[in-house]
Amino acid sequence: MQKLGVIDLGSNTTRLIVMAYEPGHCFRLTDEVSETVRLAEGIGPSRMLQPAPIRRAVEALRMFYSLCISTGVNEVIAVGTSAIREAANQADFWAALRTATPLDLRIISAEDEAYFGYLGAINALPIQHGALFDTGGGSTQVMAVADRKLTRSFSVQAGVVRFTEQFVQSDPISRTDLRRLRAAARDAFAPLDWLPDLSNGRLGGIGGTVRQLARIDQKQRAYPLERVHGYQLTREAVERITEELARRSRRERLQIPGMKEERADVTLAGAVIIAALMDRGNFPYLLVSGQGVREGIFYQHFLADQPQPLLNEPRQFSVLNLARLTHYEPEHCARVAHLSLSLFDQLAPLHGYGAWERELLGYAAILHDIGISVGYYDHHKHGEYLIHNATLLGFSHREIVIIASLVRNHRKGWGDLTAYSPILATDDETRIARLSAMLRLAEYLERSKSQIVRDVRVQIGDEIVIDVIADGDAHVEIWEASRRSGLLKRSFGREVQIRAT
Repeated sequence: MQKLGVIDLGSNTTRLIVMAYEPGHCFRLTDEVSETVRLAEGIGPSRMLQPAPIRRAVEALRMFYSLCISTGVNEVIAVGTSAIREAANQADFWAALRTATPLDLRIISAEDEAYFGYLGAINALPIQHGALFDTGGGSTQVMAVADRKLTRSFSVQAGVVRFTEQFVQSDPISRTDLRRLRAAARDAFAPLDWLPDLSNGRLGGIGGTVRQLARIDQKQRAYPLERVHGYQLTREAVERITEELARRSRRERLQIPGMKEERADVTLAGAVIIAALMDRGNFPYLLVSGQGVREGIFYQHFLADQPQPLLNEPRQFSVLNLARLTHYEPEHCARVAHLSLSLFDQLAPLHGYGAWERELLGYAAILHDIGISVGYYDHHKHGEYLIHNATLLGFSHREIVIIASLVRNHRKGWGDLTAYSPILATDDETRIARLSAMLRLAEYLERSKSQIVRDVRVQIGDEIVIDVIADGDAHVEIWEASRRSGLLKRSFGREVQIRAT
């Protein structure tokens, strides 16, 4: 695999990701480092970068570059955004950087910053139409999306470091300064008269501030998943957290579960900015993106042979990506998927499910054996863990829980769903049971992993009769499937008979 390092020098934080990849085929994150450098600190109206922030930023870049070289990275791409872009004394920064490291840093325009953020998020979130935004230390990029294409972008001079320095004059903030902060955020987004037209679509949020707000909300809700990417953060939650942050001093904010120390002083300004943007566009909620500028730059390399660096089917790709990384058996998994979906289609008069459930069942069939990469024993449980902790793009948290549960149940037993009640719908337990029963039966009809069973024919009466269509001796498969048919019987309330044709 090739290894690419991407460094993003922001106005607040400098971040590095290292991706191992085979172009267009599969990839995985192998390292990630971030450092709060506050490059925009003290920049003020004079737009002069201060000596201490320059030293912090240069030292972070030097360390990140050294890490890339020592870990065998083939190529390093480093970009800088608004703080350097706007600085009147860029020469001071360049002099310090060139003395410290041979790293080649490219300053990208606001348009390029928006584009890379868009690429990172649109390849990772289930958004067809709507808007994306990326709130950084010095600015916020806002992007309009139609049919997954970027149609326009706008750079707003509203960033968490910039607004904290301008408006947070006491600890905790005074009510007067809070009103000034909110007014400035509203004014910053006022020119975006096209934003309300996108409110019938979805809003995706990029950046450390939106992830910080999501972590706080998850802790307050006792949310069962630690996954932030794809989390649905409501406007009411943003406003509630804003009020809580405004009442507390920086020291008191550190007592809020989920609050990171390095963000305790700037998250209030970020929350006000995000709330103002949501109000301007009348978005009731946003989807949190764990991917942004760095990942967007990576996708430009990973998908370099395509006209646009967009994953055509992010959900399908991410499932296959995880399967490939865990060395799955393509022929076996394809046959299990075929048999699962054949059962699904023929049992439709009993379950009444549609394309959504069918899609999730097919993905679970592809991933059902990934736990073997950890170990054969309990590989159904290992697979559940991997799905909960891997990067599956474009799925809601509910969908991830369902897929993970199907994989957990594909062999034997039943995974407890109680902890996931805040995520699942009331009828999801029945849904998971029925889909799991089909996947389990398909797995044992492919017991020898030799694709002997070509298909099944289902007859529905007082009992469910499944005729096995095989290209050879399928006695083992029929025996195993018959032994494992109890879940199908219980979930549909009918006896099950499996026989050879």
